[in-house]
Amino acid sequence: MKMKAATLVEIPKGIKVVDMPVPEISENDFLVKMHACSLCYTDVKACMYGKHFYIALNGLPWVPGHEMAGEVVAVGDKVDCVSVGQRVAVAPFNPCGQCPPCKLGSHRFCYKAPNSFVQPGGFAEYFKVPGEGASLRTIVLPETVSYEEGALAEPIACCLHAIRKTGIPLGSDVAIIGAGPMGFILMELAKADGAARVFMIDIDDQRLEQALEFGADEVINAAKDNANQVLRLKTGFMGADVVIEAVGTAETYQLALELARGGGSVNFFGGMPSGSTVEIPSEMLHYQELTLTGTSSFSPDDYQKALKLITAGRIDAKRLITHRFDSLDGVLESIELSLKKEGMKKMILL
Repeated sequence: MKMKAATLVEIPKGIKVVDMPVPEISENDFLVKMHACSLCYTDVKACMYGKHFYIALNGLPWVPGHEMAGEVVAVGDKVDCVSVGQRVAVAPFNPCGQCPPCKLGSHRFCYKAPNSFVQPGGFAEYFKVPGEGASLRTIVLPETVSYEEGALAEPIACCLHAIRKTGIPLGSDVAIIGAGPMGFILMELAKADGAARVFMIDIDDQRLEQALEFGADEVINAAKDNANQVLRLKTGFMGADVVIEAVGTAETYQLALELARGGGSVNFFGGMPSGSTVEIPSEMLHYQELTLTGTSSFSPDDYQKALKLITAGRIDAKRLITHRFDSLDGVLESIELSLKKEGMKKMILL
């Protein structure tokens, strides 16, 4: 049996919709018919520059997409966490729960996770969920949650991981650099966690206007104003209690350090290209007593909590979706739109 998949065949942006066999499942696997998969900027960067662990290990072709939801259409004999016909959201990888990192709660570093990714990827008509312990990465969707909302549990879980690791003190001032989809999610979560004010910083006026619509208390255009000076004027010359960098450039990493108050916290959420370096003046760490954290990905608990927030209406996931496509041909257009910084989340719906 054949299916279609949006496949990267060459760098950059060599996306073609091709025919390939529907994945075969073993006794521990199950098969999902994809109904919703949203584009992450990680996929955009991978399609532009080829920087992705799967491409490094296996080369091309590669099927992108890791924010997905669909209907279970087949299950292996030993699968007991889902049944045929159920609507599910599926995380892209599955921590084993048994290796030393997993036992320490550092599921991001699970020894077995790289071999547990869905196959061939989210932008395909069907994908296989491999291996034991699939219950850790699979959520059965309530009737009130749509497929597209379920697909967005993954990026929300990544943001929850950052908020949890950074900590948002009650009544704090939080500065978020980067008014993109993840910045907006981080803003909503920071407010839900107790932030008194959230300052959104970007260089695009249109994005900043959207940030105000989404609930930002203040916005700063760093291309027009000295963001550090403006923020300190608005915080009694203190600076932000918490700064979250959600862009991923050397310049914004440096800005994040400048914006934090003495004794404050900085989280580096935006990923920079492999091999990138950032110089940090020693006095910022020593005399300013800053706490620096970096976060990537999420834990099974973050994923479960993300769906609970969506179900309870605490996060308006649908509001993030600005472009919807009803075929896999929309993957390339979604990438082009993202490179132009147009819109927020782009969703493929089948």
